[in-house]
Amino acid sequence: MRRLTKSLLENSIDAFALALSIINNPSVKYRIEAFSFLFCNAWELLIKAKLYEDRRKIFYRKERNKPKRSLSLDDCLRKVFTNPKDPIKENISFIADIRNNAIHFIIPFVPPDIMGLFQAGVINYAKKLNEWFNISISERIRPGMMALVYDFKPEDYSIKILKMKRKLPSESIKWIIEFQNRINKFKEGLEPDFLPSFHIPIEFTVALARNPQKADIILSPGDAGESKGIIITVPKDPSQTHPNRMKEVIEKVNNYFNGEIKLNQFDILAIRRVHNVEKRPEWFYKSKIKGHSPQYSDKFVNWIIEEIERDKNFIYKTRERYKKINKRRFVNARS
Repeated sequence: MRRLTKSLLENSIDAFALALSIINNPSVKYRIEAFSFLFCNAWELLIKAKLYEDRRKIFYRKERNKPKRSLSLDDCLRKVFTNPKDPIKENISFIADIRNNAIHFIIPFVPPDIMGLFQAGVINYAKKLNEWFNISISERIRPGMMALVYDFKPEDYSIKILKMKRKLPSESIKWIIEFQNRINKFKEGLEPDFLPSFHIPIEFTVALARNPQKADIILSPGDAGESKGIIITVPKDPSQTHPNRMKEVIEKVNNYFNGEIKLNQFDILAIRRVHNVEKRPEWFYKSKIKGHSPQYSDKFVNWIIEEIERDKNFIYKTRERYKKINKRRFVNARS
C-alpha cells in the first residue's frame, strides 16, 4: 500500500470513529450535524485512498496562481459509484445534504428517518473498507458502537407530532419534512434487497451475536470476548441469496454487455483470487457438502458489471494480477 493511501485511510478511520462516538452520545445536542460532517469526511478520505491506490487522480487540474485542490465528495462519488442510483452513493449524498444545510438549523434530536440513513451508512462504510482494503473496522472500533444509540420510541420523536414541532423553528420543520419525503420517495424505487444499503429502519433489529435469532444484522464481539469482531448476516437460504453458479454469472455478465465482453471460467477464478471473493459471504457461498459447486449472489454479478463499466480493462488487469500471483506461488513452491 502506498504511503499517501495509508495516511488517507488512517484519517478516514479516525473521522469515522469520531462520528460514531458523537452519534452514540445522546447528550450532545449538535450530534446530527457533527456526525454528518465527520461521516462525509470519512467517506471522502476513504474514496480518495481507493482512487489513489488505483492510480487515479484525486486532484483537480491546477490553476495558475491558485493552490492545488483535491476532489470534492460529489466528484469522488461519481468516480467510484458509476451507477447514479447506487443505494450506497445515494445514502452518502443524502447525508451530505444534511451536512450542507446544517448551518441553517440545529436539530436537538434525530428523527427516525434520518437515523435510518445513518445506520445504513455506518454498515456501508465498514463493508467498503473491508472490500477495498481488506481492513476490518472492528480492529479499531468496538462492534457494539456500530449499532447506533436510539433508546426511545421512534414515534415519540417524529416531526409529525405537536411537541416536536414546538421545539423547532418553522424553517427547520419545513426542511426536515421535505427531506424525509425525498428519503421515502427514493426508498419506494428500490428493490427490497438494496434497501438496507440506503436506509435501515429503526425497527430493523441490530443486535450482538449473543441473541442472533432476533437480528437482521449481527455484530459479533469476537472469540472469547476479544475486542475484535466482525459484521455478519443471519444465515438464509443460499438458493435465494446466492442463486448463480459460475455458468450463470458468466451468462449474465456477457448478456449485459451484449457480446462486447466475453467473460470465461478463467476470469471468474481470477476475480475470486485477486479480489478475495471467497471472504465475502454476501457474494460467495460454498456448501460444506461434498460435490456442491460454489454459488454467487446477484450482488456479485452487479459488482462485476459496475467494475467493467468503470474500467473497460478490469478483466484484463485482473487476469494479469492472477497470473503474477500464480507465478509467485510456483516460484515459492520450487524454492
